[in-house]
Amino acid sequence: MDNIQQPASKAGCLFLFMNGISFQYINIYTMGGIGMIIKAIDLGLMSEHLMVHKGVLGKLELYFCLAEDERLKQILYEQAVVMKNHVNVMIKLMNPETNEGVTAAALQELKPLEMVCTDTEGRLSDQEIALEARNTAKSMAGTNFSSALDMKTPNVRRIHIQMALQQTGIQERYSELIKEKGWEYAPDSNRGEQEEAARRFKELFRE
Repeated sequence: MDNIQQPASKAGCLFLFMNGISFQYINIYTMGGIGMIIKAIDLGLMSEHLMVHKGVLGKLELYFCLAEDERLKQILYEQAVVMKNHVNVMIKLMNPETNEGVTAAALQELKPLEMVCTDTEGRLSDQEIALEARNTAKSMAGTNFSSALDMKTPNVRRIHIQMALQQTGIQERYSELIKEKGWEYAPDSNRGEQEEAARRFKELFRE
């Protein structure tokens, strides 16, 4: 991430990031506008998403305040910025006065976000925060993508696919950090197990 301040965790502080935000792992494709009236299923799905976003944003702010590792705090902040942008975009898509001109390019309109830390006392470790936040990103990516498959308004659907890709990028950032810190154990198989699995499935599918 370029030009984003690295904050220190301190009780009673107001963290305000005013520098430019650049998400290199996000690839946005701008496509045409939408009609003034969106489909009812799209409105319902976005309403559900917004309620979930309210809770997740509060959780990310708490995690940001509890985290000690600066890189972890950075990723948490990036995730919060992206999700706040998703909130703004969905509200614009709901509004018949503004939705006609909303495209996927709106997902690039990232704004600084205030993270208010009034109490940094907690029992979560950086490892627990990283694992939980990664799971949140994975869950949000899946929700956005599965919802996009059900959405009927073309640009609403395309925007939610891009939202899913953004969350996937954030998930990968957490995975990189978790791997580097040794916060997760993923056992490897051995050659014999792989060969046996391949043999069984070749028999199953008569290959």
